[in-house]
Amino acid sequence: MPPVPSTSRDFLGLVDTADDRTEMLLTSANTGGGESLFGGAGLGAAVLLAEERAGRPAIWMTTQFISLTRRNEVMRFRCDTPATGRTMTQVQVHAEVDGRLVMSGMGACGERPEHHRTAQLRPPDAPGPEASEAVVRDPDDTSALHHLVDTRVARGMFGFTETGTPSGDERSWIWCRMPTVDLDAAVLAMLADYMPSVLGNAVADRVWCSSIDNTIRFADPVDDPAGWVLLENSAEFVGNGFGIGRCRMWSESGRLLATASQSMSVRLPPPGA
Repeated sequence: MPPVPSTSRDFLGLVDTADDRTEMLLTSANTGGGESLFGGAGLGAAVLLAEERAGRPAIWMTTQFISLTRRNEVMRFRCDTPATGRTMTQVQVHAEVDGRLVMSGMGACGERPEHHRTAQLRPPDAPGPEASEAVVRDPDDTSALHHLVDTRVARGMFGFTETGTPSGDERSWIWCRMPTVDLDAAVLAMLADYMPSVLGNAVADRVWCSSIDNTIRFADPVDDPAGWVLLENSAEFVGNGFGIGRCRMWSESGRLLATASQSMSVRLPPPGA
């Protein structure tokens, strides 16, 4: 039987404490290949905690990654709401490890009536996930979150593993889903952190990236909790050891779910990696 989908809170391992904090043990489900926090997991946790505290859906969230973390450390989150209005709540989310600040975020949650709508943006004419090239990972390597993410390359190269073929420009299209987790705003934040794979496509080489900041802005709500998400990625700049990238996130039905952006450090993988 396939695994029963869990909530994003259960997947991330968030546990509330008696002192109005939330803890997250760093495990293979929320860390990356370097055994440090996967930036998307940190952003996803911030989105989830903001929504829970505000009692409203997230509008946007940004996080700054301040200090490296390590597997088996415990992150302690504090979520504050410095301002609450009739339709919006401003939120701040900070995380510490052993009293050391490791992540700081801010954003807003809210709901308003819709009076206007424009649909000038259109999803790319991408082949579906079943017609796209799967990113194959070592089935015995369960040391990071990546083995829990189904990833398919519809255009370009997945720059972390060199799956696919470089597109010759700054754009790639990647299908993603997490089969064991219901898709929600927090999962969108996690999947958005696969956007940096476009940097390898842009330079036609395998590169590793570390997030410096990570921002997501939400558009339409998720329409299929079991659906795929198409990442329409763009590398805006790679140089001086850093990179800048953006992403539009589309549902299978063509709804714009979110846009994301980040800056990151860029390096070559170590020999043998």
